[in-house]
Amino acid sequence: MSTTDFALVHNWQSQVLRYHVPMIDPRLERLAARIKALIDASPYNAAEVAREVGVDKSSVSRWTKGTRTPSVQNLIDLAALLGVEQAALWDGPQAFPATPEQRLMLEKMAGMSPEQQQALLAFVAATSSR
Repeated sequence: MSTTDFALVHNWQSQVLRYHVPMIDPRLERLAARIKALIDASPYNAAEVAREVGVDKSSVSRWTKGTRTPSVQNLIDLAALLGVEQAALWDGPQAFPATPEQRLMLEKMAGMSPEQQQALLAFVAATSSR
């Protein structure tokens, strides 16, 4: 490889590295958004959350950006500090039902008697392909 070839390859690699954007898992994006929303709604700022949970402020910043996932212990401590169930960090208040169809089914089932609900569930079980 000549010096010119090396320079071209090196230049190409530096261009690729400069524009590389890591892919973030959508579930981590949702977790990050929930953490950010809960912190924003709380009386704490990021530095106070970090101090109370026992991590660096940069860790909290990465949690809210979705570039780092809190440990299980950090999630437990964060939920306790913010006064929410741990599931609220992952799911949020409207996590279930996930689709309009599921929401409609739940609304319809809410108006049914327990016997009607059981009959519907039995029908679904009998006709489902799983």
